[in-house]
Amino acid sequence: MGGRGFGGRRGEFGLARLLNNPEIREKVGITAEQAAKIRQDETEFRKAEIRDRADLEVKRIDLENLLSAEKPDRAAIDSKLQEISTTRLTLEKSLVHFRLTMREAITPAQREKLHELMGERGRREGGAGRPGGPRGEGRRGQHGPAPAPDAQGQTQPKN
Repeated sequence: MGGRGFGGRRGEFGLARLLNNPEIREKVGITAEQAAKIRQDETEFRKAEIRDRADLEVKRIDLENLLSAEKPDRAAIDSKLQEISTTRLTLEKSLVHFRLTMREAITPAQREKLHELMGERGRREGGAGRPGGPRGEGRRGQHGPAPAPDAQGQTQPKN
């Protein structure tokens, strides 16, 4: 599950951001009503994703506490693992449903035009149509070059 938290393909996931550009809206043929609906759907999805991710992190902290007990309660640990699994499934389903909603928000012809524009943009920027270049290492996947070894040949961690 990479990319933007739970990521997704930028062509669908960042659709609201793209549609902030009136030139792109015009080229693709997106109506003002479509753009407003897409922005609203993305906002609602992002808020729900933040809440669900926070819930998942709290459950992970609870699991750590259960595991660090003097006498770990296996039943409680199994129950917490089940909760974590359920929350992860909820996040994944939410992403899939959001992606489907974004696909349904525009017509097949608009989708095709948008993919063409993004492909042109990617070729102009020297990448494969993804932010950050050919490997898609955009905002969340900023890997950059490996740290240089020091004089003793040891790699120093980034700060």
